[in-house]
Amino acid sequence: MRSLIIASAASACLMLASCTTTGSLDTAIKNSLPKTCALLETAHAAFIAASASGNIKAKTLAKEKAAYDGVRVICADPSSVTAANALVVAATAYATVSLALREAKAAE
Repeated sequence: MRSLIIASAASACLMLASCTTTGSLDTAIKNSLPKTCALLETAHAAFIAASASGNIKAKTLAKEKAAYDGVRVICADPSSVTAANALVVAATAYATVSLALREAKAAE
C-alpha cells in the first residue's frame, strides 16, 4: 500500500511541467497528501467498525491508534513537516491501519 501511495506521488510529479526542482516535488507531494489523509480516515473508520466485535488483539488496537494519532497531526497541519516526510509518515500510517483492518476483519 505504501508503494502505491509513493507511486501516486511520483506520477503526480511527472504530470507537472518538470520535477527537476525540489519545489516541484514538494508541490506534487503536498497535492497528494490530502488524498492520502482521506484514505487514512476511511481505513480508520472501517477499522473502528470492524473492531466493534471485541475480538481484536490489544497489540493491534495499540498499533492502529498510534499510527492514526501520529498522522492526524500532519494531516491537520501539513506545514508542520516537510512534504516528503509528511507523505512517508502518512503512507506508513495508512499501511499500519490497513493491516490492522485486515486483522479485525479476520477476527470477525
